[in-house]
Amino acid sequence: MGMGISAVMMYLKDKIGGANYSKQKLAVAVSSLLVLLPIVSLAHNYHANDRSKNYIPYNYAANLLDSCPKNAILFTSGDNDTFPVWAIQEVYDYRKDVTVVNLSLLNTDWYVEQMKNRYHLPISLSDEQILWYPYEVRPGLMASRPHKRFYDRPRKRMTYLQPSAFGGRVVKVQDMMVDEIVIENNWKRPICFSSPPYGESPLNLREHATAVGLVYRLDKKPPSDFIDVDKGYDLFMNVFRYGGFENSQVYRDENATGVFIGVGVNAVRLMDELNKLKDSTRAKNLAEKMIKVYPEYWQTYIVLSDRYEKEGDIAKATHLYQQLNDTLAAFAASNPENLFYEQDLGLVKTELGKREKNQAMIDEGIDLLWQAFDANPNSNYAFRKLITVLSRNGKYQDIRSAAQKFAEYKINLKDPLLQQILGIGNSKSPPPQSN
Repeated sequence: MGMGISAVMMYLKDKIGGANYSKQKLAVAVSSLLVLLPIVSLAHNYHANDRSKNYIPYNYAANLLDSCPKNAILFTSGDNDTFPVWAIQEVYDYRKDVTVVNLSLLNTDWYVEQMKNRYHLPISLSDEQILWYPYEVRPGLMASRPHKRFYDRPRKRMTYLQPSAFGGRVVKVQDMMVDEIVIENNWKRPICFSSPPYGESPLNLREHATAVGLVYRLDKKPPSDFIDVDKGYDLFMNVFRYGGFENSQVYRDENATGVFIGVGVNAVRLMDELNKLKDSTRAKNLAEKMIKVYPEYWQTYIVLSDRYEKEGDIAKATHLYQQLNDTLAAFAASNPENLFYEQDLGLVKTELGKREKNQAMIDEGIDLLWQAFDANPNSNYAFRKLITVLSRNGKYQDIRSAAQKFAEYKINLKDPLLQQILGIGNSKSPPPQSN
């Protein structure tokens, strides 16, 4: 921008001033006002780039690590849940006993070699079975693969460490390496995942994955409901850090919201489990705390509101919806480009309007949902939330209109809900409820 301003100043000086020195000075003086242009960009972009008081990445990463037992191996999914963890380990020297393994990078040969030789992960493959080298497939066609094959124990086959077809699906390198590490580890170190382990593993990893805090821990004999209630409750109530989550002025885009939504998902799952165990006191305590420290997560309000309704306190249940409406309005106002807040606010307004028999509020909520969907009609979340509310309010013609707009993106034509609405494909499944 500075270079552009200087170019404009030179142009005006020559164009207007010509050979007249006084006019040249006047042209330069007037055009110098252009140096104020960066103020416009500063005003428009400051909030989105302001990191003051944004402790969310640090606290999210700390909570993820604190969910892991000592000396654990933690498999993370990608950049968003890995980089904050790497940062606090390497910069703040926090919980470096946990070995972080990025599943996305685990598809590359250099990363597998690094995790074996530098971080001493339990991997039995030799370097010649890991590292890729160029080879000639046929004259004129080159490709890459390791020099030697290895024995893929879960699938009982000899194969190269590269994506390959097996059992009607393509097995990724990361899938083979997860199984290899689990087998070779032989329960010596705790193994955790930041999201549920992949479901197609021949080792049936999901049948051994216990939800605890923000991770899924592999156990030889997991609890019947696959959740460590006592440990999880202690983490959420006494260990986890929440600074920044409660501050609507801290900027967060949709990507950030989608990353730390796992905090709310796991907390609600724990609340549901406590309610199943008839432990209503701890369930209520957890719900009240999460509303205080993570107020934007609307599902927590629903859980607590249902509890109040079962106790016969309708006024308190309705007050929670009013509180949630005000909270989401504040987050939406501070982060207008984050469509999650607009969608969730629309959902809450329709429910609150229904409770208060306020049709204007219901219509306002539906309008918000339409606006969020129109802003990104390829969004699966926005589509499902809109369809859910339109269905509850009997607006069936609008459902079809939304579906047709969603179908303009060909990638969505395989969506079972879309197929059901438009009468295409073979889907007969009922419309899912919005989460």
